[in-house]
Amino acid sequence: MSDDYQEQLDEVRAIARRIKERESQNDEDRDRIRALIPQLFPDPPPRGRLSEVVEATGYTREYVARIRDGKVKPS
Repeated sequence: MSDDYQEQLDEVRAIARRIKERESQNDEDRDRIRALIPQLFPDPPPRGRLSEVVEATGYTREYVARIRDGKVKPS
């Protein structure tokens, strides 16, 4: 095996490890968002609240409403 090959393979391993770590953090962040969304909706929610949460998350209105209604839970 050439030194270049080993260096490139080591770089691929390091990059893959960083990607996996970021994916794990992203999963934790998504779970936290799903836990917080229901708390953003008092009864009755203020007018425009759904739109604000949709804009903040980038999720669809339907998905935010499903999370709000307890149909989607954090992992």
